[in-house]
Amino acid sequence: MDQIVSVSVIIVNYNTLHVVRPCIDSIVTHTKDVTYEIIVVDNGSTDGTVEALSEDKRVTLIQTSENLGFGKANNKGLEHARGEYVFFLNSDTLLKNNAIKILYDFAVDYQAELGALGCILEDRRGNRIHSYGQFPKMTDDFRKFLWIPILKAFHLYRESSIDYPEQWMKVDYVTGADLFVSRQVLDTCGAFHPAFFMYYEESEMEHRFQMHGYDNVLLNGPRIVHLEGEGSNDGKSSQFIRDTFRQERSLFIYYKLTEPRWKYYLYRIIHPVLRQTVWLNPHVSLHDKWQFVKQLFIFIKL
Repeated sequence: MDQIVSVSVIIVNYNTLHVVRPCIDSIVTHTKDVTYEIIVVDNGSTDGTVEALSEDKRVTLIQTSENLGFGKANNKGLEHARGEYVFFLNSDTLLKNNAIKILYDFAVDYQAELGALGCILEDRRGNRIHSYGQFPKMTDDFRKFLWIPILKAFHLYRESSIDYPEQWMKVDYVTGADLFVSRQVLDTCGAFHPAFFMYYEESEMEHRFQMHGYDNVLLNGPRIVHLEGEGSNDGKSSQFIRDTFRQERSLFIYYKLTEPRWKYYLYRIIHPVLRQTVWLNPHVSLHDKWQFVKQLFIFIKL
């Protein structure tokens, strides 16, 4: 008979052996007094990850024949998860305390309907970094690409402060780097939408949680370091272009899934006009600008 598992930790890996092994070590070192399993979904890595983790008895290794992206790979891991709760954890993270136990205890004791649970993330120096946010809004484009540049031009722009809870607080969404969710919620609302490859997939999923009446919560207490960029950045200038393309496409998908159809098409018309950060960027080649133009007018089929 299989051992009862409280938490299934799912880690998606794509050529990040240099960070995923320390991540696994940190889980094993710090996790106490709660039963757990570690599932690593490898997205067709070529850096020796499969060979290394195949010999690691602490993990269940799931291999894919191609890079499925973040959401689809997590869904693949979910198929093998046995836990009452699922902890979607980035490969470029390090646990600094008994974070999984703290998250688990809070989730069990929460008095309302809990959707996604995350914590205040840190960088290597212990500084607080991006851990939560508001759901994207179509008006964000006007602020990001029009209003803020105008304010910066007149030296009037001031960064808004970020609030962090003393204990916990409700938020729109917690970042996908550390996403703690009950299996029941995932079964009720669905997991990651397969249309996404990367970016905004956690926002869309947590938007569904909220639409079903669940609270998304940021918790102060678990300590997790997020080595942002060390799990995906290949160090090439083309990375900026690829990331921009992926973010744009994923944002289109997000709005098509969450907004009325008329608003979605209106956004698709207005968005290219405001996107001068690509048009006017001298470091973006004419070829990449043309590729970007084509993407702006692609039909998103869901």
